[in-house]
Amino acid sequence: MKSRVIVSAIIKKGSKYLLGKKPKDIPLYPNTWHLLGGGIRLDEEKLEEALRREIKEEAGIEIANIKRLSFDEDYENNKNGEMTHYLFLVFEVECKSDEVKPNDDITELKWFTKEQLKTIPITRPSIKLFREIGLF
Repeated sequence: MKSRVIVSAIIKKGSKYLLGKKPKDIPLYPNTWHLLGGGIRLDEEKLEEALRREIKEEAGIEIANIKRLSFDEDYENNKNGEMTHYLFLVFEVECKSDEVKPNDDITELKWFTKEQLKTIPITRPSIKLFREIGLF
């Protein structure tokens, strides 16, 4: 079985949280809202470097005040349909930019209030995380 290490972030600005959506029916976790982030180039970059790179690629923004928050794992089919063991390293960050722009494999970005998060489809690991930290 394949495995991947993923860095992702709860991106906060004021009282809102930024999530991204991938194209319809595309794995990983199709048709759900995601924390931004992605795979680490383990031989090339440190965790925070990977996080900054991924957030910049997906939303075109700079982040600040990076804090380690949580870790988790899940098993899910990757883009090629292969069952993969994912290790999620989650950080909490602040957005330094006023404007976000979807890019890479993200088609939509949106800021949500804590109350709105409870009303949208979110990935399984994010639901678990949000419960742990009191957002749900």
